[in-house]
Amino acid sequence: HVASPQASAEVLDAAKNQVDGFRQSHGGHSPDELKQLEAAIASDADTPEIGALMYELLCASLLDYDRDESDENKLVPSPTAGQPIPKDAPGLVDVMTNLYVYGIRMIPSGFIDVDRCKQIVEERLAKRVGMSGAELDEWLDVPDMGVE
Repeated sequence: HVASPQASAEVLDAAKNQVDGFRQSHGGHSPDELKQLEAAIASDADTPEIGALMYELLCASLLDYDRDESDENKLVPSPTAGQPIPKDAPGLVDVMTNLYVYGIRMIPSGFIDVDRCKQIVEERLAKRVGMSGAELDEWLDVPDMGVE
């Protein structure tokens, strides 16, 4: 099975929807992850590339933004964006588990390459809580999803 050089319509639509949704909810803030995804859409990158950038934007969205105290439908950049997150932060295990499982579930569909998914999990999830990928696996106690 040879991957087509350009993204499937399904992934392109999902990516465009994610960009639109991000712009609406994040008050026009444009992090690098958003710019990279938009550039990939514009340049007709392949499906796994767009999928990986969507995953990175999702990670940034959930870990680097806080609810706006004056408008619960808006998200604002967190004052601690990119910094280590205490492992006992309220709700963190749920957010990390959801992000982790989301990434793994993209693999069988061909929306992301296994190695890229692992890299994003290690860089964006594990490192934020001061762990390796293996330590993150144990901490989150995510069931083995058959991905090697």
